[in-house]
Amino acid sequence: MTEKNPEILEQNKRINELSRKVGRLEPEVKTLKHAIEPGGWISQAFEKIEEHLDEQDKRFDEQNKRFDKIDYNLVELRSSLNHIIEHLTKLSDLPEE
Repeated sequence: MTEKNPEILEQNKRINELSRKVGRLEPEVKTLKHAIEPGGWISQAFEKIEEHLDEQDKRFDEQNKRFDKIDYNLVELRSSLNHIIEHLTKLSDLPEE
């Protein structure tokens, strides 16, 4: 008797539709959980990006050290050249009176 009741049939149809939807959503929810949980795909991607940025920072630090050394050497060279020019031109021996 309940099988022929249109309300019950409609309700059963709706329940079956919802069951199928839930069945299709379960794998998607699991996939999302694997993506967003700590240690999941997204976390791993951010870790890779962080490692890459750390490597870039190290490279920049090394380059900055090289530039600092070049700057220091240029200052030393300029000082030496000034000293040589002064000696050759004897600018330091100009008469004071």
